[in-house]
Amino acid sequence: MLRLTKDLTPLRTAAEKEIDTVAEAVRGLFITSGSGQSMVYTQKEKEAELVTTDPNVSAAEIPHIILEAQMNGITLLDQAAIVLTMAHQWRELSSRIEVARLAGKAQVREAQTPAAIQQSCTDAKEVLTGVATGFGLAYNGQ
Repeated sequence: MLRLTKDLTPLRTAAEKEIDTVAEAVRGLFITSGSGQSMVYTQKEKEAELVTTDPNVSAAEIPHIILEAQMNGITLLDQAAIVLTMAHQWRELSSRIEVARLAGKAQVREAQTPAAIQQSCTDAKEVLTGVATGFGLAYNGQ
């Protein structure tokens, strides 16, 4: 008996990479990309939490919040509130992007034909760009 099979693995891998690329681009509409910048966001959130927990926290523990508050001409507590609000909003947005990314990749893995793989990839990218649109931003595909 002759069995003809086509290895869909390379097509699935390419589709998953395309979904990851679009997810990262959509994230980039809201945050600055890069692992160093991610560390800055994490540090600023930590400092903001320190300020809200102890308004008399040592200046050495909150350099980002101090400098940004001075730059913005606002109090430390106000700057901490801005940072914490942005962090909360990011967590909500990030979870939407991640769910769309993972669901799309799962659909790609389940697809049994090249056309179904491509459609799964297209659908995932539409969902991801819809997340941006829902927040008033447009992903232009670049």
